[in-house]
Amino acid sequence: MKAAWLVVLLLVPWCQAAPLRLTLQQQNDMLHFSYRFAVGGEPQQLSFSLENKAISEHFRQFKPFKPALLQHYLWRDIQRHVASQAGVTVKRMPRHDRLEYRLLSTDAKQLQQLAAELDALEAEQTAAYLQQEYYTQVRLANGQLAVVPDHPRLMQQSLPALLPVATALHAKLQQLDVRQAIGYITEWLQQIPYQDLSDRLQSSGASFSPPLRLLRENRADCDSKAVLLAALIRMLLPDIKQAIIYLPGHAVLAVQLSVKQGDSSVTINGTNYILIDATGPALLPIGEISPEYKIFAQPGGFAYQLL
Repeated sequence: MKAAWLVVLLLVPWCQAAPLRLTLQQQNDMLHFSYRFAVGGEPQQLSFSLENKAISEHFRQFKPFKPALLQHYLWRDIQRHVASQAGVTVKRMPRHDRLEYRLLSTDAKQLQQLAAELDALEAEQTAAYLQQEYYTQVRLANGQLAVVPDHPRLMQQSLPALLPVATALHAKLQQLDVRQAIGYITEWLQQIPYQDLSDRLQSSGASFSPPLRLLRENRADCDSKAVLLAALIRMLLPDIKQAIIYLPGHAVLAVQLSVKQGDSSVTINGTNYILIDATGPALLPIGEISPEYKIFAQPGGFAYQLL
């Protein structure tokens, strides 16, 4: 008996975010963004323009992950492979949550060899499908294999489109040190509202909004904000190493900065990273995350991907 299945990671924010003031103005082929918000209690303004075409084409192919569709493709490939083997039949078991099947043959050695071949085929085809759809697999701290958006790839490929945003931020951050600059961007993103939970619960955990979609819709969840924050840090402070950290039901960013007393931090490959939660609505300073997640920021309590 063979079971092929995947866990879809659902990242659920812990509370509703407070709104900020955003004015959108259409002008020819450009969309102008004008924000009013506060950083450290001081009023701020931030403006930039993005091409309508860039917004509409930004990761248009990125859609909610559908486990049933992946199972359909895998079952098709399994049947084709088994059909090439004389004297072997395959029967799919009546399961809806995962792909499960049984191989039948009188040749035990042939069955063993075929099972190994199908394992390799499933792994190869799953990776190819996920790569095509901008998803990847992450081994969570509890051992489950989760399907998540390919955050490193989505972040890296968003950089050119985010140049106007980074340019506008650069003008605001020139007089700030690195920690203050990252804090400024983080506090702005924390005030962007959350994506509607009703959408997310029906999307198999694929509530991720690529950066330009996030800005256009003015709403996002935890990993969407983490990727946008990471992209802006990469453009403005390219020497800083980063990682996305997966906690139970949540995701935060980790950046390689000097750890100060009281900072929440993790160690990855011998390097210390402080944690940043851009989710909001609480305006948590960098190095601080919600107490309910701090207990997981320990070795063996989280998963990660380097960015």
